[in-house]
Amino acid sequence: MSSAEQRLRHRIGGVLFDYGETLVEFERPSEALAEAEERILAVLAASGRSVPSRATVRAVQDRVEQEVNDHQVSGALDEIDVAAASFRAYADAGISLDRGLLDEVLRIEQEAWWHGAHLDPETVPLLDALRGRGIRVGLCSNAPYRVQSLHAQLAFLGLDSHLDAATFSAEIGWRKPSPRIFEAAMRTLGTGADLTVMVGDSEAADIAGAHAAGLRAVLLSRSGQQGSGEADAVIAALRELPGALQNMGIYLN
Repeated sequence: MSSAEQRLRHRIGGVLFDYGETLVEFERPSEALAEAEERILAVLAASGRSVPSRATVRAVQDRVEQEVNDHQVSGALDEIDVAAASFRAYADAGISLDRGLLDEVLRIEQEAWWHGAHLDPETVPLLDALRGRGIRVGLCSNAPYRVQSLHAQLAFLGLDSHLDAATFSAEIGWRKPSPRIFEAAMRTLGTGADLTVMVGDSEAADIAGAHAAGLRAVLLSRSGQQGSGEADAVIAALRELPGALQNMGIYLN
């Protein structure tokens, strides 16, 4: 590239990534969840409470999961309080939990879900390549679950050491496409909107949300479909991101 071409391009300071279905894919870890149910029953027994059946614990978890799904499809921008929803569900099932015991139960449940998370094999090489070029990388994710467990999941997957920051909706109280979560993610990452690009698989949450917050945005469409055309670029695989950024006029040294 000539010096004149370099002057026409501009640098960026950071890239924010969606988490689920972008850097990782999820499946339901049935065996781990069954083991978690047994551990939850043991914790309840140790607390001196009457022990419910596994079916009762599973019904509580299913109810909370449905409330989370309903909230997501409602389009609400404020995040659901999963701890409060769980407290109500357990109480309605005749199980009274104090704050500490509820947190332990949620920790056990969330750690089971770690076993259903699978990193895209292109994730780490891409993150490391961007960081090697002086670009900070972080997460901006809609995830309403126990915050400590979400960050611990990154360590479990070996992803934490390849990120400069991670922002989840559970700790902000707002979901994408709200500009508030993008603003919080950029503060954590240490970049501004004009120097940050968002990458994700949802046109509504990641592309429209990023644009509303002043960021440019790249759509990850593994199907190869181009989407509505609102994205600044479309890629079919994570490895295509550096080329897409260069085609957007971004200089990568």
